[in-house]
Amino acid sequence: MKVSILGGGSEVGASCLHINMADTNLLIDAGMRMHGDELLPALGMLDSLGKPDAILVTHAHADHIGALPVVHSLFRKIPIYATPPTADLMKIMMKDSYKLLEQRSREANTLPPYTEEQVNSLLDSLLLFPASGTLRIGNVKITSFRAGHILGAVMFLIEGEGEKLLITGDLSFKAGRTIPGVQVPYDIQPDVVIMESTYGNRAHTDRNTEERRLAEHVAEVVAGGGFALIPAFALGRAQEILLILQDYMEKGLIPEFPIYVDGLVTPISRIYKNYPHFLKGPVAHRILKNGDVFLTEGRCKAVQPKERDQVLKGKPGCIVASSGMLTGGASSWYAERLVSDEKNAIFITGYQDEESPGRKLLNLADGIENQLKLNGTVYQVRCRVGKYGLSAHADAHEMNRFIQALKPTYTLLVHGDDDARVQLADLIDPRFHPILAENGESYPFAKRASGKGSTGKRYRANDESMKLREKIGSLILYQPENENIFKLAICTGIHPKTNSFICQTLKGKQLRLHADQVTETIDSWNRSMEELREAAGNVLSFVRPFLEKINWSSLPNQTLTLKDIYTAIQISSLREKLAVALALQGIPSENRINNQDGTNNYKFDAKVKQQLGSMELPIQGIKHNPTAAMETVRRLLADNPRFIRCGVDELGTDEERLTVYFDFPDAVPEREKSELYDLIRKETGWAASFSDSVRQDLLQTRLIKLLGRSIGSPSIHLNDRIVAVAVDKPNDGDKIIDKFKEETGFTLQFNMGSSTSSANNFDEIIQSNIRSKRLENNQAIEEAKKWAADRGITIYKTGIKQQDGQWVMEVHFISPEIAMEHETDLEELSYRIGMPVTFAKNPKQNEIIRLTLEVIPETWELKKNPSVHIDKKTVAIKLASSPDDRDIQQINDQLKKETGYALEVNFL
Repeated sequence: MKVSILGGGSEVGASCLHINMADTNLLIDAGMRMHGDELLPALGMLDSLGKPDAILVTHAHADHIGALPVVHSLFRKIPIYATPPTADLMKIMMKDSYKLLEQRSREANTLPPYTEEQVNSLLDSLLLFPASGTLRIGNVKITSFRAGHILGAVMFLIEGEGEKLLITGDLSFKAGRTIPGVQVPYDIQPDVVIMESTYGNRAHTDRNTEERRLAEHVAEVVAGGGFALIPAFALGRAQEILLILQDYMEKGLIPEFPIYVDGLVTPISRIYKNYPHFLKGPVAHRILKNGDVFLTEGRCKAVQPKERDQVLKGKPGCIVASSGMLTGGASSWYAERLVSDEKNAIFITGYQDEESPGRKLLNLADGIENQLKLNGTVYQVRCRVGKYGLSAHADAHEMNRFIQALKPTYTLLVHGDDDARVQLADLIDPRFHPILAENGESYPFAKRASGKGSTGKRYRANDESMKLREKIGSLILYQPENENIFKLAICTGIHPKTNSFICQTLKGKQLRLHADQVTETIDSWNRSMEELREAAGNVLSFVRPFLEKINWSSLPNQTLTLKDIYTAIQISSLREKLAVALALQGIPSENRINNQDGTNNYKFDAKVKQQLGSMELPIQGIKHNPTAAMETVRRLLADNPRFIRCGVDELGTDEERLTVYFDFPDAVPEREKSELYDLIRKETGWAASFSDSVRQDLLQTRLIKLLGRSIGSPSIHLNDRIVAVAVDKPNDGDKIIDKFKEETGFTLQFNMGSSTSSANNFDEIIQSNIRSKRLENNQAIEEAKKWAADRGITIYKTGIKQQDGQWVMEVHFISPEIAMEHETDLEELSYRIGMPVTFAKNPKQNEIIRLTLEVIPETWELKKNPSVHIDKKTVAIKLASSPDDRDIQQINDQLKKETGYALEVNFL
């Protein structure tokens, strides 16, 4: 037996295989590439390979039939077999394909690869594969099996002279809404399987989720007044989409809207309707009952090219049009007109060739591209772009299981890019000899001496690899390379030659793990991935709640396996098992014995059990990550009137602390803080501290609320937790004092005969003895600015107000004490503006603090921010150690000069 790859080996496109078996030559498919200069397979290889005795067609997609007119013109008398649905579909696909090829050739001034007459001759020559599903050509028997994928798609089993070869064509195992999945031929025992590998490097997303996303997103766009264009492969994908959208409408899950169907979608949907016995039961029943399920009257409108402009002027809706990659046809016409309007959307639902406009559109959505070229014109894309996983191809894990079920001697991987084929080859068990087929190469397989089957070294697994194989289907805990965290994955296969694990992550990504990366085997798992993600995510992010329930003291002082531990502490849920496994990775290395099969033995003694019980070990997830911890604290304290915010402080290289801030921390009782500490520890795993920082700005707000009037700036003594106000004590002063203490933790002191401000000994109204013309208010304010600049005086604000029945300008200095130093200057200002002048009686506390921080040397090691004591006219600071007295005096003199306030130095 010899297999030769004329095309579609290391690519998706131009699929074409030449098979020689039992002195019989067969050609399987002859497709076309969608892009590039070389559209056809390497048909010249046929000169040396031998004229085919028959041509077999797996299905009617262009990448499998596009070159058949050329092949037929070379071998006009050679029979071409296809299933009846495939033959009918080819009649539409081939004629449309020729129109597109001819159009492109005219635009590029090139020749089309074949003529219209050659297309018609091919279609007239098609023979139907027998209804029995078997056919004899020369010395071989050919049996067809359903391949899923699209209507009429089949696999071919070729048998002759003791050898067996299965050619899969394109596969789909998960039945969509139209076609049942692959018919798996378990008992055929092929020598060679030639299998597609389009999605050999990925796992499909959940089909129901993707269908719901698509339906809901289309409905959102239409509701917003836009058009949702779905460029769809006319054959297969479009029919699925039509059923999805209409079923969601029928069930009331999305509103009704018109669906416009254009291009090849319409005639192909009518062919689907003609083959209900090839379709899934529910769809077939509805066709037999209603006549059509794809182009439903009143809901779906088949659009002709001349009606397209009218569609876009009409009621917003969804447009399902060919081609699926925007390479031409109806979909590219609509895309040109919809792509630049943000109300519209283009939703991609299938495979996109690297050079196709559809791929460039997805790149744009990912931020890789910023423009889209359609039919020679470049467009700025402003519409919404989405991608949905409705693939009609098998994914990596399905293809791996398929090969495991068939157990071939050799597996040739075709119809995929290099990355997909390489990853799939790594996934497949080496005993099935996966081979990356290449275009232009031939692969001979010698017959066994017995006459049955092909020769080939049969892989024999050793005892160690067989033991590893027991891990398939188990959850394993592993450490990614160069990372110090543990993650969870499902073991889906073993690579026996390297004794490595083939796994799938919780996000569906495929990876291979070396034995030294696997730290523990948790348990087997056969339930849904969604359930696993939820359970594992809870434990991996915060394991403490689960560990608090574990009775480690019940373990005997001996060496145990993980399963022994599960039994001894009587746990059964996945969450508890994973929590225990995580905790055990934190015990000292001398208490862990690593085995080669991805398990450990754990040596227990009193000390280790005590460490596990108190959770003193470095256990992953023992506390929330900082963001989650802060969010939890915000939730816990949402109703606490004192709570302001929380933050994470770094105490050292590897130490962090969660700090809670209250507006008035002294108003929160110590007992309440202790309870909060325990609650935060339980809910987040973090040790909490409570800041003693006070919101000084809110103290005055509380006073105004309690006294019912403004009382000027209070004097705040942070160290003594006293607030003094320069007003007389009201009749209900004692109640106000008690309430203020309760709300803030500060003691309120009223003006009770204390020394008055030196400002009160100064005449508040200053007026020039020489009368002058009064300036208009704005002019007076501007003149005040010039006056200050002329004399190098710093003022912060000027305003004009009424005081004792006359208009007075009020000038704001940094403090009243500084203002009093400028009596003569203020008298001059009065003359210049023609009105009396006064000054603000409250100091600029923030400015005084800022200037204090500027003049204090860094070497003083200030422990807290300065506090302003208005009643004493001082700025208090707290230091760890005492500076030189001369330095203190120097700073005091400078501060006094700039602010009018003296420096008060305190020590810890």
